[in-house]
Amino acid sequence: MSAGARVLLLPLVAASAVTMFSVRESLAQEDFRSLDAGRPLKVTDAYPKKYREWEFQFGLEGGWMEGGQSSLAGLLELETGLFRNFEIGAGLHMAAEGEGGSTLKGLESLGVEALYNFRHEGWTWPAVAIQAGAEAPTGSDLSREDWAWGADLLVTRSFANRVRMHVNGGYLVASEADGGDYWRGGVAFDIPMGFSSRLIMGDLYAEVPVDAGPTRTWAELGTRIQISNLTVIDVGLASQLDEWNRGGANIRLVLGFSRVFGIGGLVRVPEYPDPTIR
Repeated sequence: MSAGARVLLLPLVAASAVTMFSVRESLAQEDFRSLDAGRPLKVTDAYPKKYREWEFQFGLEGGWMEGGQSSLAGLLELETGLFRNFEIGAGLHMAAEGEGGSTLKGLESLGVEALYNFRHEGWTWPAVAIQAGAEAPTGSDLSREDWAWGADLLVTRSFANRVRMHVNGGYLVASEADGGDYWRGGVAFDIPMGFSSRLIMGDLYAEVPVDAGPTRTWAELGTRIQISNLTVIDVGLASQLDEWNRGGANIRLVLGFSRVFGIGGLVRVPEYPDPTIR
C-alpha cells in the first residue's frame, strides 16, 4: 500500500474505532429518502448529511457477463455532517474478478470526498450542491495505477412533494493507465411508496471519455427500505447498455446497508433543569 493510501486510511480507521466504543443513538430518521452514490444508483442527491450526524455504509455489487466472467465489488464508507450543509466521507473500495477457475481480489482504491450544499430547495429553485473527491491506489493486483480526482454539480428538485428529480454532471481526471479523463453525468427519479418508508428509484448514467473510446452508459433501478429508525437497506439492478450494443449482455445486482448514529462526546446535550421543590 502506498504512503498516500495509508494517509487516507488512517482517518477512516480512527473514526471507526471511536464509533465502536462511543455510539449514541440519534433521533428517528427518514434516511430512506437519501440518495448516496452506489446505494443503489450512481446518481446522488444534492443533500449532505445532517450536522454532526454519522453514517456507516456497506455495499456489494455482483456482475455476471457472457463468457463465464464475473465480478464482485465492495464498499465500506463512513460519512458525517462536519458543518451545516457540509459533508465529508472516506471509504475503502474492494474488488474481485473471476474467469474460469482463477480469481483476483484485493483493495481497488481508497477514497475521500466532500459535499457542500450552497442552496436549499425553494418554491422556484432546486437544491444545488458541489461534490469533490479523490481516489488513491493501494498497490494490490486490482488496484488503480494512479490517483484520480473528480468534481460534480448536483441538482435536486421536488414535484408535488413526492416525486424528486436529480441531475448530476461532472468531470474526472485519471491517468491513461486507468482509462483517462472523462465527463460523467446522469438523470434520476425517486418516489416514496405510500407510508411504507420505501423509496423506488431509477436512473440513466453515462461516462464520456475525453480521448478515443466508447461512451459507457448504464440503466439502473432500485429501492431503499427503512427497516428501523436508524437502518436502511438498498437493493438495485443495473446493466451497462453499451456492452449490450456490442453483443455482450450483462446484469449487476447491488445490495447495501446503511446505519445512522451519533457520537455522544461530539453532540451537546443541554442539562436537565433541577427546579427547587417547595
